[in-house]
Amino acid sequence: MPTMSNAAITTAEQLLRLSEPGYRHELVRGELRRMSAASPLHGAVGMRLARRLADLVEEHDLGAVFGAETGFVLARDPDTVLAPDVAFVRADRLPAEAVPGFFPGPPDLAVEVLSPSDTAAAAGRKARSWIAHGTRLVWVVDPVARTVAVHRPRAEGRVLGVDDTLTGGHVVRGFRVTVRDLFPRGFLQP
Repeated sequence: MPTMSNAAITTAEQLLRLSEPGYRHELVRGELRRMSAASPLHGAVGMRLARRLADLVEEHDLGAVFGAETGFVLARDPDTVLAPDVAFVRADRLPAEAVPGFFPGPPDLAVEVLSPSDTAAAAGRKARSWIAHGTRLVWVVDPVARTVAVHRPRAEGRVLGVDDTLTGGHVVRGFRVTVRDLFPRGFLQP
């Protein structure tokens, strides 16, 4: 199979065939974006949240929780494929059979865990992009500040501190966790 340069990748189907070890990629309006592998703190925070979310979702058969490698096709021509650190899709939106390629459409919940190179402005733009494409709830987790910014359609973003409770609201009913519990103790503290 012939290889393509990264600059030639403009569609979801081309992105799906891209292999570049050590990096994750997203496609934004036909433009390839490369992301470095996650730091230990980033990975640990994402996993702590994903585990709590997946336990509830599986126990109550609410849908499916997806990890950071999962791409969601949000737009076509030009294509946009984003891959949150954690995602949730309601059971009634899951395809009856496995579909090839990326998930067709937005997740109901997208979770972005900030990396040291991420800026608050960029995280806000990405959260608004998720919402604009139909995601009903976005959590932006900042492991250094130990906060979670909550974004919903037609609502102002709200920042929760370590003593606040993060809930799934109408999107993931029954999900509740104290923000402090999302952050590991010990050597992974910033």
